[in-house]
Amino acid sequence: MEMKVTVEDVSPIQKRLNVEIPAEKVDEEINQTVERLKKVVSVPGFRKGKVPKSIIEREYNKEIRGEVFQNLIENTIGEAIKKSEIVMLLEPQLDSSSEVKKGEPFKYSVLMDIEPEIEIPNFREFELVRPKIEVTDEEVEEQLEALRKQFGSIETVEEQRPVKEGDLVIIDYKAFIDGEEVEELANEAYFLEIGSGNFNETLEKSIIGMKKGEEKEIEVTYPEDALNILVAGKTVKYKVVLQAIQKRVMPELDDEFAQRFGIGLKTVEDLKNKLREHILKEKEEAAESVLRQQLFDKLLENADFPVPERLIEKKLDQMVDNIAGHMQERGANLERAGIDEGRLREKLREDAIRQVKTELILDKIADEEKVEIPTEELKQYKDYVDEQYKKLNVDRNQLESAVFESVLPKLRAKQTLDFLLKNVKIKEEDELKESESEEQEKTPEK
Repeated sequence: MEMKVTVEDVSPIQKRLNVEIPAEKVDEEINQTVERLKKVVSVPGFRKGKVPKSIIEREYNKEIRGEVFQNLIENTIGEAIKKSEIVMLLEPQLDSSSEVKKGEPFKYSVLMDIEPEIEIPNFREFELVRPKIEVTDEEVEEQLEALRKQFGSIETVEEQRPVKEGDLVIIDYKAFIDGEEVEELANEAYFLEIGSGNFNETLEKSIIGMKKGEEKEIEVTYPEDALNILVAGKTVKYKVVLQAIQKRVMPELDDEFAQRFGIGLKTVEDLKNKLREHILKEKEEAAESVLRQQLFDKLLENADFPVPERLIEKKLDQMVDNIAGHMQERGANLERAGIDEGRLREKLREDAIRQVKTELILDKIADEEKVEIPTEELKQYKDYVDEQYKKLNVDRNQLESAVFESVLPKLRAKQTLDFLLKNVKIKEEDELKESESEEQEKTPEK
């Protein structure tokens, strides 16, 4: 008797796969498990390997049922999915199951997230606008000041003067909510740049005017959706003690300063030209980013479809892991920063949905337009796998799988994006403004 497989529609993006394994197969699996246990278990009064099956079944009933349950699913799920002809986006998720009983069929069902129906919009009619790119003298000067700031030194302010914008201060502070001290929010010898916005704008502005040794109470009211659940929607009274005031001492902007930043730079003018080139390159990259964003917006506006919740959760996992990783590089973590992961996920959710939808659309376009990763790029990653395999002595299949899952989809998405940008209409911002101006001139006044 063969395994029975049926499929139910749960939603446009999910199906339920029902599997029934005949009693004969269940009994066979139970017998094999009992025989395996018979060879290894010890029961008082019996030699190893000579324990009657009835005793093993009675004494190890729970273990037998658990192992058979797992084996029956693992050994049949692949064939069941193949029979169903369903193409999944994620691993199947166990939905329900019957108990493992001798002489009875075993039934289980799994939920399968499937690719949504996506109607690709006519992207060749999209019109994008490339931002105008220019570098101003003011921007170059700002970069020069940033360099001076970066390479400046920090000195303690000895004079008894009040804190001003741009000062660096060292403070101790305690926090109180409804009169109760909150130790998790307290800090000592905290280093803060006034006006940076790294702590809290209200608190930073309130420190302006304080003098060394002075104590001040500062109230800060936080929004309901603040990531730190301790302060969300509450007013916190900070008791701040100013321990020290420091200032940056900027290096002179002269030729000697300019020569620090590379071979061939001899004068301040050389440095300015180098910075101008750097800013221009950044703006060109930013303009390309704006074009990509416009393209994504138009794709999403013209292709509305649902996405599996588990795919969104998987994307949120990646986003939270990335944030936690960046914080760890700076010696911090979510908990120490007082960031509630649930609130963080909620804030990131819309962006996660947008990213998932964009990836699905790009993948669909890649299929329809037969976009392929260049052979040379594929060879580079094959060489990378070979190199890492020899260097790390890891499982080759796992390494290839990791590269396939994380790297190749990104390469394919990039190729698809390049393909799209070559097939949409792109206007320059100046050209668009001229066109709009001409249209206005043609329109008669009422």
